[in-house]
Amino acid sequence: MKECCFKIHLSIEEAIYRYCESIDEELEFVLNEYGEYVDKSIHVSSSDDGWTNFIDLVGEGFSGLSSASWLNLSKNQSVTYAYFDDDLNAELIVIENGRLIREFLLYEDESDANVNVGKIDFEKISPIKDWNDVATFLEM
Repeated sequence: MKECCFKIHLSIEEAIYRYCESIDEELEFVLNEYGEYVDKSIHVSSSDDGWTNFIDLVGEGFSGLSSASWLNLSKNQSVTYAYFDDDLNAELIVIENGRLIREFLLYEDESDANVNVGKIDFEKISPIKDWNDVATFLEM
């Protein structure tokens, strides 16, 4: 199992534009019967609280991007990105109003690439130490 998703606090139109701009690629998102915009494995939907959600059903579409790439995408907006897989790898980036608040990167086979910087309010209740904690955070 892999989970790879992010959300950005923008309208769906602006979020799609910003995402395409950040990867320097024009994608053809098409509205499906569930109200999601879809291009290949990426599904995009909006929520009533002003967030736009991007989910990669293959599970790796956004993984491995640097915190600088996520900050570039955010452009002073809030972004939350998460990835985890069965190999016990995990990534979590939390940006609030263009400021990096939390960066957690855990790679079982590449411990020199691991990063654990910052804290988020969620961690007052449940610290993020491994892939399972990232999954729990996503469920909140």
